[in-house]
Amino acid sequence: MVTIMIMQRMSVAMEYGVILKWMKKEGDSVNKGEPLVEIFGEKNEFELEAPADGIILKILCDVNDEIPISEPIAIIGKRGDKIPDVKPRKMDVAGVAPQTVAPTTPAPTSQMSEPVAPQTPSTSVLPTGRIKASPRAKKRAEELGIDLSMVVGTGAGGRIVEKDVVAAQAAPVAGLDDRKIRKSELLTPLRRTIARRMTQSAQNPHITMITEIDMTEVVALRDEINSRNAKRLGFRVSFNDIIVKGAADILERFPKFNATLVGNELRVFEDINIGVAMATEDGLIVPTVKQANKKSITQIAQETKDMGQRSKKNQLTPEELTGNTFTVSNLGPFKVDLFIPVINPPETAILALGQIKKKPVVVDDKVEVRSMMMASCAVDHRVLDGAPAGQFLEALKDYLENPFFMKV
Repeated sequence: MVTIMIMQRMSVAMEYGVILKWMKKEGDSVNKGEPLVEIFGEKNEFELEAPADGIILKILCDVNDEIPISEPIAIIGKRGDKIPDVKPRKMDVAGVAPQTVAPTTPAPTSQMSEPVAPQTPSTSVLPTGRIKASPRAKKRAEELGIDLSMVVGTGAGGRIVEKDVVAAQAAPVAGLDDRKIRKSELLTPLRRTIARRMTQSAQNPHITMITEIDMTEVVALRDEINSRNAKRLGFRVSFNDIIVKGAADILERFPKFNATLVGNELRVFEDINIGVAMATEDGLIVPTVKQANKKSITQIAQETKDMGQRSKKNQLTPEELTGNTFTVSNLGPFKVDLFIPVINPPETAILALGQIKKKPVVVDDKVEVRSMMMASCAVDHRVLDGAPAGQFLEALKDYLENPFFMKV
């Protein structure tokens, strides 16, 4: 009896996995529970274990294939067992929808040499942005570094087939684009995840509110905390730790900012879990501070420092990378004054912060030098309007300008 190994869900938010490496090949023996394949899912790497003892009769996926949850990826059994005719769906190149993998018949060599001028196709790109292309055409496009959106499909219904990709490579491009390509490389699995999530986010209407916050008292609070506790704790509290705490406390008063929209149902979360955006060499990740409103500034600081260090070594657990209900993104350390953030799906809002700078400002009709910071809040306009977004920023501004009631 054969056993079909499937792509497993390794975290709550995981919808697909990217095949990184097969540790065995077809014909090899495996034991139940033995690591068989490395995958990437939802910004983390995992090992999937063999579900049964036996021989690997068939590997159904190649390295770099993106496979939806519960799709078959390998078949395990005994020598001589009949291999069932199953194939996995693979994610579309555009990242919009999965499509069924079906074999295609190569066109005659004589047809493959016919040039097709690169142009924007009218029938190969669906209204959703998905590109109609055969699996072999997609694979060949990846190998040749060809943008499928610039290939005209000659298959049924405008579908791009392998010969179209080959022809596009041979087509003369003089006068259209004479730029030289230094190199072509596949996006990393993490970058693909980010691309897919941001594409999903861009499909929803955003509105963004902007304000300037006087951080002078936060600067004083941070100095006081670090002067008292830095040696004892072994780390220093950052401005971002205080802002995360402030945002978590304010979210208690604005529950719709701590929610997700599912169809026509707005689901407001009980816990306030703040995602803290962190830059790594491979791309942006968002570890989560769970129940941040119930923690002190120093507790938040300890967690973020630990997760920041482990993120550089790819040691974060799936639980630490999922479950966030609101995101704080701070580009102040990179000397950015202001930026407009993109909401991290499926959240309804995100807070973006710039650097803290000393500026002359008017206080009680007098000019003083204060530590100022620009902040912006983007919200999902399907759920929230400009007024509540403005009210949220106003409340956060007031709280950070008078931060001494925060739990230190």
